[in-house]
Order: sequence, then structure tokens, then C-alpha cells
Amino acid sequence: MARPWGPPARGAWGSAKRKRRPARESIDRNFIRAATLRAKLLFYSFALMAGFLLVHLYLIQIHDGKALAARALDQRLETRPLVARRGTIFDRDGNTLVRSLPSQSIYVTPREVQDKPAIAHTLGVLLGTSSERILAKLRSHDGFVLIGRKIDRDVAERISKSDLTGVSIVAEDTGVRYSPSPRLASTVLGFTGIDENGLDGIEYAFDEQLRGRPGSMSLEADQSGRALPFSAPHVIAAAHPGYGLLLTLDSYMQYNVERILRETVRKWNATSGSAIVMDPWTGEVLALANAPDYDVSRYDSFPADSRRDRAVMDAYEPGSTFKLITAAAALDSGKVTVTDRFPARDKIEVGGRTIHNAEDGFLAGTGSSETLEDIVAYSHNVGAAEVGLSIGRQTMYATMRRFGFGDVTGIGLPGESPGIVPTLDLWSESSLPTIAFGHGIATTPLALARAYSAIANGGLLLRPSLLDAVLMPDGGAAYRYGRQVERRAISARTAAILQRYLRAVVTRGTGNPNAQVAGYTTAGKTGTAQIAEHGRYVPGEYVASFVGYVPAEHPRFVILVKIERPRGAIYGSEVAAPAFSAIAAMAMLHAGVLPATPRLVKPVPAPKHHP
Repeated sequence: MARPWGPPARGAWGSAKRKRRPARESIDRNFIRAATLRAKLLFYSFALMAGFLLVHLYLIQIHDGKALAARALDQRLETRPLVARRGTIFDRDGNTLVRSLPSQSIYVTPREVQDKPAIAHTLGVLLGTSSERILAKLRSHDGFVLIGRKIDRDVAERISKSDLTGVSIVAEDTGVRYSPSPRLASTVLGFTGIDENGLDGIEYAFDEQLRGRPGSMSLEADQSGRALPFSAPHVIAAAHPGYGLLLTLDSYMQYNVERILRETVRKWNATSGSAIVMDPWTGEVLALANAPDYDVSRYDSFPADSRRDRAVMDAYEPGSTFKLITAAAALDSGKVTVTDRFPARDKIEVGGRTIHNAEDGFLAGTGSSETLEDIVAYSHNVGAAEVGLSIGRQTMYATMRRFGFGDVTGIGLPGESPGIVPTLDLWSESSLPTIAFGHGIATTPLALARAYSAIANGGLLLRPSLLDAVLMPDGGAAYRYGRQVERRAISARTAAILQRYLRAVVTRGTGNPNAQVAGYTTAGKTGTAQIAEHGRYVPGEYVASFVGYVPAEHPRFVILVKIERPRGAIYGSEVAAPAFSAIAAMAMLHAGVLPATPRLVKPVPAPKHHP
């Protein structure tokens, strides 16, 4: 069967030979193949990397997440101390003597200050310091420089109002101590350092109670120590403010005692002085003054000598005020009675030394005798030496020790001197007679005032106290101190006799009339002692003193006045007794005791002979 069509003609569908593709098309195809390979490699690389990251992400976030978060927190977590506010010191009536106030410091960012000389001058005027020193700091390359630390609040306010560019006022963690009357009781209160650490006086002695217990807190901060935003601080341990101290000091009495002492030192052109007022029944120190003194807010501007608490730290030979201790030893031992008489002489030689009476108008004369009361009233050195020789060194030494001489009083102030009481093995042949009238031994004014308090209260030796109570931060009493009786120094009978002797000093002896107080009865003893330095007595240098109490019938205040190196007069009756009288009158009026009809005992001349 024939096909319906025949084969196509040659070349009907094109040439039998295949056409060659262009070269560009071949290159494009190669590029596509290479790009596809690269894409695959890149894909698998990213996939591998993503897998690696996912694994590490798993390890960081899930497997090790808590541990790493804790490490990160630890790196930015900073522990900072919480400073405890220092306690306040009050007087016996609750008046503030010393307290802590917030403090500020002045810093400057030098790169922000354009006119450095002008800023330095302004700050120098406001701070009261050298503008050249401030300018040198402003020219430094430091980012932040300290100009003044813990400056006065008023000065900080004036600097803040000046709106000085680059000057910053930064609050300090610790405060600054502030005293309304910076010179009042300064030698007793002492002072603190720049960080409120006690350095002297009560501030030092009771630093542990006053400073409190610091706490701590944690917060998140950057590497520069700045707190991170929205980070809340966490208190680890709360700070406990320091305890307050309620002292036995009476501010009014302290002020007036300081005033009278300062006037007395100035009047006699003396080098220094001390005065003490004590309650003989409780041992409380109501006033303790020293001259010179200083301003506690500027303590570093005063010499160390002005900061000494001389009444506690400086021992001196008490002179004739010690004759009461000799009389106490004689009477309490029973070796001398009130009727015994001693030869009235103005000099005596013992152990190669000549002892003589002071030429103060109360010479004993010769050819007669005198009682123990006469020896005390007229302050005869020779008579006291004879009494000492009659009782013996053992009795004298034991009595001195019972009165606390040779030991610190225990008042708690730093640097207290125990005085000098040589042991019996160190006594020479002349020691007993010279100690009997207050030479050859040394005591502090406070220790002597304590001894006279024992005489005034009937024979009990009390521990003197400056601290009445330790106060909680809320004002409640954490601990209250009471009267501390150490021992009986002498019998009540002996004390009563000595009180009569002290009264005789004021009515007919060396204290008449300068130790008298119009409208009140007083009793006491004058003292004049040559000053010893380097084991030798200094010619013309004396300590004038008076110690006694008011009123004579029932003592309320024991008062001691000591003036060192007076000029123009040397005797305690002239220099110290008038100051005692002024303090006694002030103290009684302050206590609300009005004077009786003003009457002074007329001076009674000392008899030359005592039959």
C-alpha cells in the first residue's frame, strides 16, 4: 500500500548539520553552575554556623544560664558600707554639747572650667583658703579634683548659690561634729578626726559607744562605681546609730567656772590654771575647766599645750593643801589627838634639810606650842613636818594610799596621771617631813578634789564620774551610772574633825577673808608649792591653789582652783582663794540657795604665841 505522503524533501526542516551555540551562552551556564555551588557552600556554612550558635545559645541560656547570670551579677554588684550616725553628747540637763551634722565636700571638674583664675579666686574667698593652691588644682589634668572636704554648711550654701560652672557639692558619707559653744568644756569633750573618729577627750574615751555599728548594702554599678539605672539597692545589714552620752557636767556652771578661771589666770599673768566643781556625795563632776583651752571646731589651729586636760593629766606637788591628808593620818591612826600640842617653831632641820614656814604673816613664832588645828589653820610647814615625824612613814603611806593617791581616779578620760607616790623603799630621811606638808609627792587636781570630797562626805572615797547615762538613739537610757564607793578612806569621826579644821582656815587662818562668801559658810585649805622641774625646784616659780567646799555645814560643792606660775603674788590665799569664793557664790545661786544676811567674818590676826 502506498504511503499517503512521501518523505520530506531534503532540507525541508532545516540543515541536517546542528548549529553551534554561542560562547557567551556557555559561559553563563558555567557561571550559573558555579554560583549554585557557592550558594550551596554558603548555605551550608551559615547552617553550620547557626547550628554552632544554637548549641552555644543552648549552653549559655539553658545549660549554664543560671551560673553565668550569677557571675555577671557578681561582676556588677558592689557592696558599699552604711555609715552609722555618731551619737550626741548632752550635759546633765539634756542640752546638746556636741552632735553630728550632714557634711558636704567641694569638687571641681577642671575641663569644664573656662575662666580658671576667676573660679579659683571666688572659691578661695568663700573657703577662706589660698586661691593659688586652688588654681594649681584646676590646672591639673585630673577629671575630678577635691577642693575642700567637709566644709561648713553655710559655706556650702554660698558656693551653691554662686552657681559656678564645673563646681560640684557632694554629700559625704560621714558627718561633721558640731558644737553650739565650741570652747565650752573643750579640754574635756575633745575632738574627732575628718572621718568622725574620736581623737581626744570624751570623744576618744567613749569612741566605741559613740560611733555605733556600721552596716552594708549592695547595688548594681558600672565599672566607674556609678549605680545602674533601675537597680534597687539591697540592705545587707542595717547601720545602728551610735549611743548618746548624758554627762554630769552642768553647762551653766561650766561656763562660769571657765570664765572665772580665765579671768584669774589673766589677772595674775599665769601660764595656766585648772578648776573643778564636784558633788561630794555622788562623785559627779559638775564642772572641769582648764586655761588655756581651745575651739574644738578648729582644734588643729591651736597648740597641743592648749588642748591638755591639765586637771586630769598634769601632776603637781600640792603643797599645803596636802596637810589635811597628814592630819587625817594622825587622827585616824589615833597617834595624835585634838588636844595634843606641838612646839611652835618657824624652822626645823631634818635629814640635812631645813624646813621653814612660809613668810605669809602666819609665822608660828618661838617658845610656845600649837595644836593640830592651829597647824592646819595657819598652814605651818614645820608643824606639819613634826606631825609627820610623830606618826611614822608606814601610817603616812597607808593613809595616802587609802585616799587613792598614786592611782588613777578611774574617771575614764584619756591620759590620766596617777601622780607620784614613792614606795617606802625609796623614801629618804627627809621624805616623811616634806611629804607631810605636800612636797616630795605629786597628784592631779582631780585626785585632790576627790580626797577633799571624802572629807566633806564623812570619809567615803568615791570614784569621780563624768558620765551619767548611756542613751539609746531614741533617747531612752541604755545604762545609768550610779554612785561608786571605792572604800572608806577615814572614819566619820575623823572627817568631822577635819571639817572643823577646814572651817577654821576660813574663819581665822590663811583663808580669811578671801575664801569667805557673803551669805554662805565655806571651808577649805590654801596651798602654795614651789614647782619642781628635772628633779630640782625652780626659783620663783610656784603653784597657788585653794580647795574647799560650800556650805560648811552640809557640803554641796567641793571646789578646787589651781593657778600655775602666777606673777605679782604666789600664795593660794591671794591668788586662788578669791576665785574659789566667786565660784562658790555662783554655784549656790545656781542651785537655788539664796544667801543669808551678808556677813563676812572679820579677819583675825594670827597669834604669835599659843599657850
